[in-house]
Amino acid sequence: MATSKHKQRHPNAIHLTVASVPRAVRFYEEKLGCKMIESFPPEKPVWANLVFDGQAIMLGELPSLQEARQLGMDQEEIEVLKQDARAFARGGAGTGVSYYVKVKDVDAFARKLKKRRVKPLLPVKTQFYGIRDVQVQDLDGYRLVFYSPAAAPAAPGGDAASDG
Repeated sequence: MATSKHKQRHPNAIHLTVASVPRAVRFYEEKLGCKMIESFPPEKPVWANLVFDGQAIMLGELPSLQEARQLGMDQEEIEVLKQDARAFARGGAGTGVSYYVKVKDVDAFARKLKKRRVKPLLPVKTQFYGIRDVQVQDLDGYRLVFYSPAAAPAAPGGDAASDG
């Protein structure tokens, strides 16, 4: 197995297809507190990598067929790109996608969201499976679930909820 001297900077990453990278970056930075660490190309980015508390969130626009060829995509990759473009054009880019992002204190984070005028989908809640979370939706319909570990609430009848 080949080894690499490149050290992964972030333990996990997700890539979300968005309609406009500059617009999405503004939302993620101003409203959610992310920091952009790189983008491509610098003039009008179509891809950006943001970091939130050591976790990477990449945002990217679907390239045109011409751009895909310029980027060196082969025909199989271009076919997948075409499928993605058709699905994205139908709307619902974020439908069914939830990204869980760990925060130190979800209640404090929810207060920051309120100050930044971000309306949660639901109030902060302790879930039966041992997290306390607040959910928001970004401008492209992706659900972001910010959470902190928490003791599971008592189950009906007074017993603590079990893990499984």
